[in-house]
Amino acid sequence: MGLKRCIGDSLRVLFKDRTGSATIEFTMLAIPLFIPLMIFASHFSQVTNNQDALRTLARESARAFVTSSDDQIAFSVAREVVSRGAEILGIEGSPAKSDVLMNITCSESPCISPNSRVLVKLTSYDKKGRSTSVSVIEYVSPWA
Repeated sequence: MGLKRCIGDSLRVLFKDRTGSATIEFTMLAIPLFIPLMIFASHFSQVTNNQDALRTLARESARAFVTSSDDQIAFSVAREVVSRGAEILGIEGSPAKSDVLMNITCSESPCISPNSRVLVKLTSYDKKGRSTSVSVIEYVSPWA
């Protein structure tokens, strides 16, 4: 009877002592909640970075377009800025593979005429087929 009582007392003491149980409970609850949060934050960061790079590329191509001397040069310079800029800025895909599409719309004909409004729209497709689009408006100088 003495051994049985000793084991019973030891088990009661063991189950009464809850030191560290809050840490274990927090860990068991926090890990499953934080993993999706970290995945979301990583994805959001990647999408935001791609959109910022695409916006920079659109602004630079629009500036190059409106500062050109004529339409033929303007379109070729804008295409060159997009192709090289996508490579430099690390935008997924490349214009050669049609992963970054450029659309330029002008309010006047020819595009390079005084006060003409030029809209440059870039659309990028990532490896999963999701698209990111940005648009930029620039104006040709009134003294062009």
